[in-house]
Amino acid sequence: MLRAVLAIVPVRGRDGKSRLDGFLSPDERARLVEAMLADVLAACADASAVSEILVVTPNPSLARGDAEVLVDDGTGHAQAIACALGDPRVRAGALVVMGDCPLASGHSLDRLAEAAKPVALAPASDGGVNALVLREVGAFEPAFGVTGAAVLTVERARAAEVEAAVVDDPELAFDVDNPADVWRLREHEETTRAHAVLHEILQVTGGLV
Repeated sequence: MLRAVLAIVPVRGRDGKSRLDGFLSPDERARLVEAMLADVLAACADASAVSEILVVTPNPSLARGDAEVLVDDGTGHAQAIACALGDPRVRAGALVVMGDCPLASGHSLDRLAEAAKPVALAPASDGGVNALVLREVGAFEPAFGVTGAAVLTVERARAAEVEAAVVDDPELAFDVDNPADVWRLREHEETTRAHAVLHEILQVTGGLV
């Protein structure tokens, strides 16, 4: 059996999701951020591949349960993840999953971890990286927060002669960045914390228009 690793969950804070500004109020965005993070933390807690959870955020009160917190300056996921990868516990490996992936589950994270021999990533629908497992940290620098981050991460791994598996998983590919994503989540069959919050916020019927 593969060893369990540290889960790293970056989240910019309650004032994140600026692309939803004008669609949701600041308070509504904050509630959605909190709910999505709670969904991701629950997935990490359910995953047998995860030993401990580290939330990287400028708002330490966001973390819940047994998750530990690493306070960063909120300048971006790339910097937050790079900082977390300096934690001594990542010598045993790391699983990075974004805090805005409310459909993530323990099973999806375990499948990703199983595919990591020694690296596996789950691309976002827009070509970014929503989740990444590193069995060995330091061989190359994964890409986050840039256009085509998934392809770039694979290219960097290959250049370092590291095998990187790409896992296309609908649960991990979905994230919430814009109003269309909000509607898709609200209409999704899965009942998540974020889903419940959106039903309270969006008191309308129907789907995308």
